[in-house]
Amino acid sequence: MLFQESLTSAISSIKTNAIRSFLTSLAIIIGTAAVIAVIGIGSSANKALEASIDDLGGRTLYVQPGQNRRGAVTKGFIPLDIKDAYALEKSKLHNWKISPTIRKNRQIKYKNANINERVGAYLPIHFEVRGYDLEFGRLFNEEENLGRKRVAVIGSSVPKALGSNTKTILNKEILVAGTSYEVIGILKEEGSSGWQNPDEEIYIPLLTGAQRLFGTPHVDSINVGISNDTNVDEVMMSIEQILRAKHDIGPGEDNDFRISDYSQYSDLRKQATGIFTILIAGIAAISLVVGGIGVMNIMLVSVTERTREIGLRKALGATQKAIMLQFIVEAVLLCVIGGLIGVFLGTSILYLFATLNDWPFAMPISAMLGSITFSAMVGLFFGIWPARKAAKLDPAISLRYE
Repeated sequence: MLFQESLTSAISSIKTNAIRSFLTSLAIIIGTAAVIAVIGIGSSANKALEASIDDLGGRTLYVQPGQNRRGAVTKGFIPLDIKDAYALEKSKLHNWKISPTIRKNRQIKYKNANINERVGAYLPIHFEVRGYDLEFGRLFNEEENLGRKRVAVIGSSVPKALGSNTKTILNKEILVAGTSYEVIGILKEEGSSGWQNPDEEIYIPLLTGAQRLFGTPHVDSINVGISNDTNVDEVMMSIEQILRAKHDIGPGEDNDFRISDYSQYSDLRKQATGIFTILIAGIAAISLVVGGIGVMNIMLVSVTERTREIGLRKALGATQKAIMLQFIVEAVLLCVIGGLIGVFLGTSILYLFATLNDWPFAMPISAMLGSITFSAMVGLFFGIWPARKAAKLDPAISLRYE
């Protein structure tokens, strides 16, 4: 009964001073919204990263050129070539899928448009290894690769960059370094993966690129696609054994190539995102504390303004406990209302951000409940002093207060 009366009184007081109550809880609203938005964006970013990895249908290792060392002497980089990729493919180990890569920038022309864009030469299996999906047209095949055909599949952003659209440019000729290539397919939008953007790339058959465009058998890297349940260490050991034999590297000599597992970088990115989220959320939480101080100040002003009311209630038999509970409930209610508005605002910001970036909407319920609980605790902590001050007022003095 006592709590119900205190709650009714608190609601009445907040309604009576609605503008002041809103301004008082503004810092709570902003702080809660910031905490919710930051935690939600961090969670959504991790979900998007996990989804992009899952889309690959497995895990991808990267073999890249390394330095040739003999003892303490470094003799420069030793390039990988297409034969290295074929040596790995021939072994048929671990059911891996081998996709060598040659990528360089070239001038691309279509009608009056002229851009400098990344052109990549790949085997047809590359699209499967990387998990890229086709939107329009078709992908090139092994026959076109062996025939050194001048065909191209383009990323989703390329038509616009060339002043065209997907319907117009499909099956048309574009000039790549002055040579005509037929656009036979357009990929679905994939989004940037941090170090590259497949939407902005032009894809041609590997042997076409090596012999007709780039004039080199050397590859930038070899993608090795494996399933998620494959032992990565065993795969790395197999790659190392095959390439060391192919490169005639003797016992005790360093590898002249590097093997990277970029999923490790994804894990590090998740950790960095988590740390960043905690840091920013902590900074945002400070505004909740600042808001609590604001609530305390307003409650102290409220105690002063309602001194006669408090004296009258005491004269009518209200106990110190009842007076104290009334002001604590009011402070907590003020912060909880601010917290609820902040959760709604923060969730709205997250939804907008996730929609614009095509990320999954991921808002931990624990973050929402935690923010509201923390807001209530702020109100409780900073409401105690004003409540104690109100409870200790002398009724005789309070009734004479003007």
